[in-house]
Amino acid sequence: MNRRQERERLRAEALRKRDGIPRRVRTTLSRQIVNRAIAWIEGNGANAVLLYLSMRSEVETSGLLAYLLARNKIALAPVMDTKQHRLIPHRITDAKKDLVLHRYGMYQPSRKTGPPFPLEQIDLIFVPGVAFDPKGYRIGYGAGFYDRFLPQCPQSVWLGLAYEAQIVADTFPQTWDVPVHQILTECA
Repeated sequence: MNRRQERERLRAEALRKRDGIPRRVRTTLSRQIVNRAIAWIEGNGANAVLLYLSMRSEVETSGLLAYLLARNKIALAPVMDTKQHRLIPHRITDAKKDLVLHRYGMYQPSRKTGPPFPLEQIDLIFVPGVAFDPKGYRIGYGAGFYDRFLPQCPQSVWLGLAYEAQIVADTFPQTWDVPVHQILTECA
C-alpha cells in the first residue's frame, strides 16, 4: 500500500472511530478538551484566537466560542474560499448574528462581519483534524486548507483539538503537511 492509500485508509478508520463515539460521550469529552483549551489561553495570554466551528463528530467548539466572546477576546473563525482553496479569518462578535451555514455543513462568519482579520495579529489557531500523530501531523478531510493557511501565520501557536481516540501512531505525512505545535485531548 502506498503512502496516499495508507492515509486514505487511516482517514476512513479514524472517521468511523470518531463517528462511533456516542453523542453524549462526545459532548462530555469536548467539554474536557475545551477546558484544557481555555486553561491554555489563560496561561499563555492569547487574545486573538482563530477557532474552527465544529461540524459532525468533531470536538465541539461552541463552548470555546462562548468563552472567547464572554472574555472580550478577539474571536475569529475561517471563511472557506473554496474557489481559491484558502481560509480567510473573520471576527465574530455575536454568534447568532454573525454566522451563516456553509454548503459543506459547518457555520462560518458572514463576509458582512467586516474585512478579513490581519493574519499577523492572530495569536492562537485551533486546528481540526480527523487523526493526529504524536509529532503533531494530522489528517484532515483532504483539501489541504489548513496546510496552506498555517504557514501564513508563523507567529501563531497552532493547537490541534482531538479526542484521544483520534491519536494514531503515524499519519504518514506528505511533504506539504504542516504539524501543529501541540494536541489537546481529554487526557493531555
